Amino acid sequence: MPKKGESVVACLSGGQDSVANIGILLKEFCLNVYPFFINRGQSNYKYEKKAVDYFNQFYKRKFLKLYHNYKEITVMTPGAEYKDLLRKTKRMMDDIPLNHNISYPARGSIAFLTGMEYGYSLKAIGVEVKTVFASNMNSDFSYHCSQTWVRLMNILFCQILNDWSWQFISLPIETELGNSFDKDVFIKWAYENGVPLHKARTCVKSFDIECGDCPTCWDRRKGYKEAGVKDPTKYKFPMSSKYPTYYDHEKEEKHEKRNRS
Repeated sequence: MPKKGESVVACLSGGQDSVANIGILLKEFCLNVYPFFINRGQSNYKYEKKAVDYFNQFYKRKFLKLYHNYKEITVMTPGAEYKDLLRKTKRMMDDIPLNHNISYPARGSIAFLTGMEYGYSLKAIGVEVKTVFASNMNSDFSYHCSQTWVRLMNILFCQILNDWSWQFISLPIETELGNSFDKDVFIKWAYENGVPLHKARTCVKSFDIECGDCPTCWDRRKGYKEAGVKDPTKYKFPMSSKYPTYYDHEKEEKHEKRNRS
């Protein structure tokens, strides 16, 4: 871990994991945190942005000297020119073992390469950053959230910058160091430290509130249950009896029609 008072860059997506992660970096490790938020053309942008703005003000009040205003960065990923083709490709790959967890293949890497570049740019104003934080969890199913991906990205950062003192890490997935846990730990920490995680935006759908029945909403519900904390989140739909996948296109299209109506 960076030493107390050092500066780091961390993703602030507006979701529970990134919000709690930044709180931990501030309170438990006393780090100077420079968050970044990626406007990637997501359909729920305004709801993620609302959550980011809320917690930006929340952490500014609580950690006036350590927390710095987030930087919103526009990077359209995946490109609009081929996004529809990627969606069709995902449908083709759904039932193929070891391929169903590939969503937008380069999105995670592009987002954090951008975060690294932002951290590097801070040198121009006298801020020395050598660490970029993600907030990936053990239960995150995408391949770009794995510990292997984090290691590969770390090497890429160092190679690009020709500086092997840089690191790209995520607190809860360091299995080899015995520091491995899941969303329930972050939820419990937030509850005990007065961080209103129910204000975070987890759902990837374009509803005004969490849909309650997509994979990210299921994980949110599961995390509260395992943490033993009452879930104050408002959901649009009840949970179905079967765990959904990102590629349940029939349900997704029904949700979108309801939203438009």
